Amino acid sequence: MKKLVVVALVMLTVMTMVFANGSNEAAASDKVYTIKLGHTMNENHPRHQALLKFKEYVEANTNGKVKVELYPNAVLGSEADMQESMRMGTLEAFVGGPFDTISKKLNLFLMPFFFEDQEALMRAAKNEQVLKIISDDAEANGLKVLAIGDGGARQITNSKRRLTQPSDLQGLKLRTPSIEAIMVCMKALGANTVSIPLADCYMALKTGVADGQENPIATIYDQKLHEVQKYICYVNYQYHPEVLTMNAAYYNSLPAEYQKVLSDAAWLFVETKNKLDQDSADAKLEEMKAYGCDVYTPTAEEKQAFIDACAPVYDHFVNELKYFSQEELDLVRSLSQGK
Repeated sequence: MKKLVVVALVMLTVMTMVFANGSNEAAASDKVYTIKLGHTMNENHPRHQALLKFKEYVEANTNGKVKVELYPNAVLGSEADMQESMRMGTLEAFVGGPFDTISKKLNLFLMPFFFEDQEALMRAAKNEQVLKIISDDAEANGLKVLAIGDGGARQITNSKRRLTQPSDLQGLKLRTPSIEAIMVCMKALGANTVSIPLADCYMALKTGVADGQENPIATIYDQKLHEVQKYICYVNYQYHPEVLTMNAAYYNSLPAEYQKVLSDAAWLFVETKNKLDQDSADAKLEEMKAYGCDVYTPTAEEKQAFIDACAPVYDHFVNELKYFSQEELDLVRSLSQGK
């Protein structure tokens, strides 16, 4: 009799645990996660259009259990503000720079005249060894890099004169974001730099606080900077990465299957953004020409002068700032060259 009582009690305990676990799993499956994702571009920019695909994919493949809220137009603050919010955990995700505070290793992508085209950049961006170098460094900063794409080839504009050689930049006040690699490059070319948030760039150029700026064609067009900039030097001096980043603690708190969905969605974002950039850049450039902008593409000889002037930038990052090693630089260089 005692044995029957003991067996009954054991079975009752097991059944209670099973039902409790089932109840907990059901409760967990009912939980809805919300990802607030901020950036500075407007709704027509390829970045936002690609993020709409990211949002659609995440919500569809989690049956609505992960919601993505997009905040364009710098409504959550500057890029630096949003990065700090993400680091503090009040913002879950972000796309944009500055890159140093995500991972100093991202400067590997910012070296001047490093990539011939988008394909060359993506060979490095998709390389597992490069991704690990950057991801490990970012996670030490409390951030998770989900994917890296093409942030666009950067061109130099100004309101004063056509740029055909580095000496033409002497004395120009150029607006730059607070990105070390950009500021160092512009100074190497002879310009004076002033750091101004993108949201304030148009007015700064219009009022003469700055003579010029540098950005990809998509950004120049969508921010209407061509309205206050006569000259565009189409020189492709940098290809920036397009980095989709999350708060690492938040990412790690998600169920594994949702992490996989986010990773897949991030690379879909990259693929979509890359294609939109390539498809729209030429048309936007033609529209800016029609508006009255003087678009000049340096000859091979002239471009080489820009390349030579920027040569000290590499040594600055390897030996002075020590943001990355020569070996890491050589790895990305070999990938960019298809070796």
